[in-house]
Amino acid sequence: MKPAVEPDRSAVGRAVARVDGRAKVTGAASYLADMAVENMAHAAAVRSPHPRARVTGIDASAVQGWPGVLAVLTPEDTASLPSVRIFADSPPVARILTATPQFAGDAVAAVVAETEALARRAAAEVEVDYEPLPAVLTAAEALAAEVELHPEAPQNRAGPPVNIARGDPDAALAGCWRVFRDTYATQRQCAQTIEPLACVCHWRDDRLDVWTHLDSMFHFRDALAEALAVDPETVRIHPPEALGATFGLKNSLLASLEPLAAVASRRTGRPVKLALTPEESMAATVTRHPARIDLATGMNADGTIAARTCDVVLDSGAYGWGYVVALSMAGKWVSLYRTEHLRFSAVSVYTNHVPGGAYRSVGTAQIHFAMESQLDEIARSLGIGPVELRRRNMIGVGDPLPFGTPIRSFGAESCLDEGAAAFGWPTEPPSSARPVAGPGPDAARGPDMARSPVRPPVGPIGGTIGRRRGVGMAVGMHHAGLTGLTPMPEASRCRAELQADGTAEIAVGVVDKGQGSLTTLTLVAADELGLPPERVRVTNRGTAAVPFDPSGAEASRTTYVMGRAVADGARRLREAIRDRFGTDPAELTLQRLAAWDPAAEPVRADGHFEPADRDPLPVVGAHFCEVEVDCATGAVRVLRYVAAQDVGRVINPLGCAGQMEGGIHHGIGYALTEELVYDDGLPLNPDFMGYKVLMASDMPAIEAIPVEDPDPDGGPFGAKGVGTPVIPAIAPAVANAVRDAIGVRLTELPLTPPRVLAALMSATDPA
Repeated sequence: MKPAVEPDRSAVGRAVARVDGRAKVTGAASYLADMAVENMAHAAAVRSPHPRARVTGIDASAVQGWPGVLAVLTPEDTASLPSVRIFADSPPVARILTATPQFAGDAVAAVVAETEALARRAAAEVEVDYEPLPAVLTAAEALAAEVELHPEAPQNRAGPPVNIARGDPDAALAGCWRVFRDTYATQRQCAQTIEPLACVCHWRDDRLDVWTHLDSMFHFRDALAEALAVDPETVRIHPPEALGATFGLKNSLLASLEPLAAVASRRTGRPVKLALTPEESMAATVTRHPARIDLATGMNADGTIAARTCDVVLDSGAYGWGYVVALSMAGKWVSLYRTEHLRFSAVSVYTNHVPGGAYRSVGTAQIHFAMESQLDEIARSLGIGPVELRRRNMIGVGDPLPFGTPIRSFGAESCLDEGAAAFGWPTEPPSSARPVAGPGPDAARGPDMARSPVRPPVGPIGGTIGRRRGVGMAVGMHHAGLTGLTPMPEASRCRAELQADGTAEIAVGVVDKGQGSLTTLTLVAADELGLPPERVRVTNRGTAAVPFDPSGAEASRTTYVMGRAVADGARRLREAIRDRFGTDPAELTLQRLAAWDPAAEPVRADGHFEPADRDPLPVVGAHFCEVEVDCATGAVRVLRYVAAQDVGRVINPLGCAGQMEGGIHHGIGYALTEELVYDDGLPLNPDFMGYKVLMASDMPAIEAIPVEDPDPDGGPFGAKGVGTPVIPAIAPAVANAVRDAIGVRLTELPLTPPRVLAALMSATDPA
């Protein structure tokens, strides 16, 4: 046997085309919308037009005799089934079909027909009688608990509160040199997936096959089995050939999608496809949780943080689950800046709106907008540069995370340095200088400040005041992985096997939902095997054919957790090949392979990785932007954007840049335009015309800078997540730039023209 040699690590770090790229750009890839199964029927839901009501009667007689209408389902058909959990550890409160709809869009009936068009037309003709009920339309109303929406949720609490305390923050705030108090508000943001949400369910021989959009196959399988009251082993989940992005929208089960299609399939004995319209995807699925955030921050005279408090109220909608969102918020707010005395308190409540769910950067988008906006205002008031203020207070290697894990790798300083240099950020005093800021013009107001001062007025509204430019920056921290945030285990596994033609196949239980993970995992495996990427194939053939992975492609864990499992499996396969053939994979010849019978003597290995940490892996970035504000219209345009993200190690430069640029698009939309607006419990803009998603022409020039600060526990790679951690810094960076441009601080997202104009008018009002 030849002595072992290190593999040729020439794959990782190469800019390679995505393995699924050609099929997608040529139109050859088959998505769920394209999927057709022999003898397939179609279903469409009948949805409540009321935010809260009781169904008093359903009359489907007009359509039951239509040719091609196969069945009409009502709440009676699903009454014996359990309620549906929206998150793995949430209480089951949503119904597949409900007689007491809790938001406008809740499904109360469904029609199954031969074609989708017929199913929709028939659903529109089903007559439903409603008794409207008093609705809870604000978080304040929910907290008052005059109307309780769910028996399982006393006082409308959508999960337990999250409370974290350290030291004595009240006493510390009372003794601080300066105290800043501010309130911030964030909105409902929809996951604007271009691919329509759809699923196909087929009951046969007491087994259910499901093809659907999803983040985690096994988590999804178990939740669906629970909702249908069947054994999980009877449910088989299949990822479609091509899957578009979900951005967290399919992080959880949607009661009126897969469970409803499964019930329809069992009722008709046929495979059933259920596809949502764009309007249903926006207003009848889940959105980012709106939040109200009250912050108090006490500062020392040297510009260090002495004490902080944070109080959060999350609107979880009709069936949302705010506990995990609040826990994610708390982890970043408690950790990112060193504070001896602090208190975090968050509560989530049910209201009669579309449910709150997972969306890219769960919880951290909301909390960063608040804390990074306030830090910017503090820096201005104290006369300290915003970069410098963050350097003085930011955590670093060795500092503990909320559950006690010491930070091993944290590239924040490098992100600040490289981002500021690329942007041309104005020079600030070095951190070592630590200048002491004077009390400033507000000293007479005492230690508590209701708001920081604004610039002098910019001119009369309606006059010719032109456009103003400003620059802003912010730091953002998210996490890779779910350790400590959910009760689900975090381990990933894979199965690596040598094929008869000398290629390697790696079976994994994560899905590529548009982020290019199959390409990334291919490069990781190729590096460990010493093979070119074209001789490695990473596959996912569904829950019945791949190793168990409870969390799948959630929380930017694919590269971090599954990547290390794939590296382990490929490394073990390389050793198995050496044991079997006496040589490395790259040196296998066709002659050697021709004498080998893989059926009789397979060469395979299992890979595994489970983080030993009690906290998810922290991932940080520093973002800088320039905006232009039209002071006559209030319109804001981002002109230039620089994002420096600690990615640990770049696996695929093209994929890494694509994830950063896509995240910046999401984040700027969150900052400026995206909001699902409700009036009296009814959605006003649930379509692509009313819900403003930024077009390519709206986007700025972007410079995405990957900063490599590898996790030392990551073996030869040390890669971290990038797709979600890029989000948190974006909205506050844009908001801080708008503040710099117009001299007025906006504290509510999105920064729409009416809100900008209102802020300008308040600043110029002589009163």
